[in-house]
Amino acid sequence: MAELKPKQEKLIIALMSKSTMEEAVEAAGITKNTAYKYLKDPVFSNEYRRIRRENMQQVTSKLQHAAILAVETLLDVMEDKELSTPSARVQASRAVLENAYKGIEMDDLQQRIEQLEERLGDSY
Repeated sequence: MAELKPKQEKLIIALMSKSTMEEAVEAAGITKNTAYKYLKDPVFSNEYRRIRRENMQQVTSKLQHAAILAVETLLDVMEDKELSTPSARVQASRAVLENAYKGIEMDDLQQRIEQLEERLGDSY
């Protein structure tokens, strides 16, 4: 962690593991006012943001892995005419199509953003 006081480190750990601010300040052994003071401190808030970002990268990685299994499951249900009901096959098909369209939309948006960034970069 960055150069934080021990109580600041405790608060970050508590914020990452507790559901509410009240639970986090209690676990860190500080007052709510002190917690809010820490959150306004740029060093503390940058470190807290960095740790949250790391945590979300791990979550995203797990979700991406699970997405492969989810798609395989949808395809299994969609293709299984013996064990899947027609309703289940339609729902699975709809989910596959909706997500395929969303993927294309996201790719298109990413391309447009990159083009805009290039144009903005050229104008400076």
